Amino acid sequence: MMAEPEAYSADALLRTLDDALQACRVPEGARLAIAVSGGPDSLALALLLHERHDIVAISVDHGLRPEAASEVKTVAEIMHKCGIPHIALKWQESKPESNIQASARVARYRLIGERCVAEKISHLLTAHHQDDQAETVLMRLARGSGVYGLAGMNMVSEVPGVPEVKLIRPLLDVPKAALKAYLRARNIDWIEDPSNKNTDFDRVKIRRFLETPPLEGLSGTRLAETAKRLRRSRDALEHYEREWTARSVREEEPGYLLLKKGQLTAAPEDIILRGISSICRAFSGADYVPRMEKVERLLMSLRDNGFSGATLYGTQFLPGGEGSVLICREPAACTTRTNLTAHQIWDKRFEISVDGATTALEIGGLGEAGWKMAVTKWPEVRETPIPYAVRLGLPAIFERGQLRALPHMGYSELSNAALHLSRRTLIRSKK
Repeated sequence: MMAEPEAYSADALLRTLDDALQACRVPEGARLAIAVSGGPDSLALALLLHERHDIVAISVDHGLRPEAASEVKTVAEIMHKCGIPHIALKWQESKPESNIQASARVARYRLIGERCVAEKISHLLTAHHQDDQAETVLMRLARGSGVYGLAGMNMVSEVPGVPEVKLIRPLLDVPKAALKAYLRARNIDWIEDPSNKNTDFDRVKIRRFLETPPLEGLSGTRLAETAKRLRRSRDALEHYEREWTARSVREEEPGYLLLKKGQLTAAPEDIILRGISSICRAFSGADYVPRMEKVERLLMSLRDNGFSGATLYGTQFLPGGEGSVLICREPAACTTRTNLTAHQIWDKRFEISVDGATTALEIGGLGEAGWKMAVTKWPEVRETPIPYAVRLGLPAIFERGQLRALPHMGYSELSNAALHLSRRTLIRSKK
């Protein structure tokens, strides 16, 4: 069990951080990025790490509140006084009308993660603490989560949308009160985000609930400990899921899977369901897996002798011949075209760089309309061995609505731009 907050001296906090970074296999001497909002948690994390590590603080102005820009400026001033390099970023895109906090979170991770890549930093640290973990567990319980959800936040994961950067949460065993006490001892003020008091948000409601719980023992510390125990159960399930996937699934070029139908009954059902969920997440690029009831219905369909195809979570499942199921990206889920840039990640599956001009060029899934253009321009493309459903979900380059290049198939009409494309692995080993 954790010590009481008042027992947490700076030395104790530093030892906790050192142990956490070692457990997370962060290389000694690595340059680290810290997401700093100006709240007590992230300020404390940055100041603690600065004592022993080469760090850079990164803040994001989401543009959601008038005072946000001045808050980022305040963080920059604090970091400067402490001798910590600071980078300020801004979310420039139009803001959603609903799910504002979730959208801001996605944007924040994307912006910081991409800057980490540019700075050649492979580890981003956030100040999620024990209280945050407890709130996460209760919120997921209210949504009907199982073992995976109730295991709470992982200490190590990937930055959403930027898998090259590891996301480290080294304070999950530390209560927020200890971090505030550390800052008070150093006479450092912090910024209070008014949204933390807005009861329109579920997390704030949960926080208020935990302040005066209706049952003795329903504390943040107890909930965080429960999450830790459930993570051990989750780790065991993931071990057997990896074994099932290794036996059952073969990855093919240029980015699709073949699943042996006989393996759909060759393990406990929960393991198979989790394996299919992970496959859906891999193709969709989402942070979370689809709802379990939807995966259960999909598994029933896959086992049916008359199975003719299904889609779930942006993933397409089709009869693959020779007792297999072909799994690929759902073409309709990736048809939206965006401006082609010098370097980008497309659909979270392909990394594309361009040598030359990209003006007026767009990138999107080939789709049926694009395929019709392709066979008109390059009739021999019909001979490709790539399954039809797979090719429709591959990246294609367009200019003013006209197909100009199919990078995977080696076709291009671009005279002033050379394309370089690499594919990300769909099935990665979980550690």
